[in-house]
Amino acid sequence: MNYLDTSALVKRFVEEPGSDLVDELFLRAEPAATARVAAAEAHAAFARRWRDRSISERGFLRLRRDFDRDWPSLVRVDVTEQVVRRVRELVRRHPLRGYDAIHLAAALELASELGAAVTFVTADEKLGRAARAERLPVIDPESPG
Repeated sequence: MNYLDTSALVKRFVEEPGSDLVDELFLRAEPAATARVAAAEAHAAFARRWRDRSISERGFLRLRRDFDRDWPSLVRVDVTEQVVRRVRELVRRHPLRGYDAIHLAAALELASELGAAVTFVTADEKLGRAARAERLPVIDPESPG
């Protein structure tokens, strides 16, 4: 299963480097996963683009609609006490921001629950390094090859 943090998930809706790869991941038969907090982060990212006037109001409304259309197809990992416990340990080992630590903890928790490999998809270099250090395979959608 692929786990997408918000930096990767937004590429599904906003055309930027790596969007084609993220689209491919969505077209695969197995579902992709993310933490529930990704919805808040994605909507904030869309609103920031609208406030910065890099997209029109119509474009902003389209992004929200498209996100809401795809959201139910994702496996959503809740921020449980177990995820928060993992965050506490992760931030001791890695210089992560709060939501980044939540994403990594959620992916690790998902892998533990599934008893199977979870590939972490992120465009955030620091988060990708932390995921690799935690022994998750990582895909950077912006990386060539």
